[in-house]
Amino acid sequence: MRCGYAGDRDETLIAYLYDDIDPAARGVFDAHLAGCEHCRAELEALGGVRTTLARWNPPEPKSLAAANPQSATRNPQWWRTIPAWAQVAAALLFLGVSAGIANLDVRYDRDGLAIRTGWSKPAAQSAQRPAATEQIGVASQSGGGQGFSPASKADLEALERQLRTELRSLAATPAVAVTRPAASDAEILRKVRALIDDTERRQQRELALRLAQAITDVNAQRQADLRKIDVSLNGVQNSLGVEVLKQRQSLNYLMRVNQRQ
Repeated sequence: MRCGYAGDRDETLIAYLYDDIDPAARGVFDAHLAGCEHCRAELEALGGVRTTLARWNPPEPKSLAAANPQSATRNPQWWRTIPAWAQVAAALLFLGVSAGIANLDVRYDRDGLAIRTGWSKPAAQSAQRPAATEQIGVASQSGGGQGFSPASKADLEALERQLRTELRSLAATPAVAVTRPAASDAEILRKVRALIDDTERRQQRELALRLAQAITDVNAQRQADLRKIDVSLNGVQNSLGVEVLKQRQSLNYLMRVNQRQ
């Protein structure tokens, strides 16, 4: 049985099924459905397909894993854990600074050469210098028979100048060493910020990739659904065509039987 609907039957069927049709057009199509068995059967088949698709649940998307291979937090007091050798070096530098600031006292008497550092009064130094000179002379005379080499005042002054120069150089070294922690802290802070920025960029890239993958999956599923609908419609049309052909053959047979009678 052929359908005698004047308009676009397929579009009207879809609009009628999803209730997206004007009231006037709906009334016209209702009147057509009352007398068209072919359209009623196809509308019922489309309704079954819609019900099947409504029961289908899409697969749940995979949860996004937080990509955080490294933690950007650091111990803010890490620089306080100083090795033992660094502490010893700091102690030696401190002693050098103390010796450079204090007055240096060099003595050479019967007990040998004595080097002392510490604060002393200028008057006491001026009073002790003649006595030290006399002691040097006595020590050189008494030790002449024992094989000791005499030390002159110029030698002691040269030794004193050399020691003072070395202590001043040691005292100037901590000024450079003090500025290093600040520079190292700034460098570490810069590296931490760079690491955080890199982690944020990596997370943004991964999120964009995951979103693109999700959109691709949704589009693929949509195409699959459309293909299912197309296959279902083709199956319905084929089955309806077979039924129409059977009915036509039956009518022809009945007509031939009636003509014979």
